[in-house]
Amino acid sequence: MNNQENIVSSQPTWQEIEKSIINILRAGVFYKKDKNKGFMDSYKKQLDKLRQSEDPDQYIIDKAIDLLPNEETYNIKINAYKTSYYKDYPRINSAIKIN
Repeated sequence: MNNQENIVSSQPTWQEIEKSIINILRAGVFYKKDKNKGFMDSYKKQLDKLRQSEDPDQYIIDKAIDLLPNEETYNIKINAYKTSYYKDYPRINSAIKIN
């Protein structure tokens, strides 16, 4: 049997991504981040673009390809996160289980 036949797609829906962005924005509000600067503004814009897109499912696919066009780019970004953002946060590191 071919290995490709056993692979099941785990692509998130646009509703799941929308919910995740909303949760990130709620966390920012909880931590009293400025709503018009930095990551809060960035996520607000992402949410607006997602909601305004004609085909939200295609929008998330296109956005994912823009962010991670190939495996090499993915590996570079994951290694950057491992060495910068999470090096001093063992609880966060264990919670998200970066390998």
